[in-house]
Amino acid sequence: MNMLRHFYNDFMAFVPLQLPQLLDVTTMEEPLFYGDYVLLTFPLRTPYELDEVMDMFEDDMELITLYHHIPMRTEKFGHSTCAYSNPAFGQMFKMNAKTDAEGNVNSILVTIYDSLEQMYGDLCLDLELHSKSGFLKYKKDKSDVLMNFI
Repeated sequence: MNMLRHFYNDFMAFVPLQLPQLLDVTTMEEPLFYGDYVLLTFPLRTPYELDEVMDMFEDDMELITLYHHIPMRTEKFGHSTCAYSNPAFGQMFKMNAKTDAEGNVNSILVTIYDSLEQMYGDLCLDLELHSKSGFLKYKKDKSDVLMNFI
């Protein structure tokens, strides 16, 4: 069994149990396996506000918030966040959430990685893409992110 499948199985065995209100395996879409990562989509039965989702990421999962992005101050649509696991705990994944027109999150996207290099590169790219427009209400510095990987 390759490492990515192993990390996927580990994730599925534990993480949804820690975050059942956001990661419902019964509504999860088919996993998409790529070369060095797997993408999971978890539609939510109950929409949540972005702040609630961010609190659950931090409180229930002890994830590290990478950013809270706001595209336009006047709109509720398109606010997004990214949080990631501390690789020191043996798991390498990030979770993304974005708001709809009503300002609610309707699904959680999870990316599971098979290498620290891939995860760090993807986190930096995600941060860079969201830094180009709107503003970041919260942003972790790239050097701080790197500290989680050494």
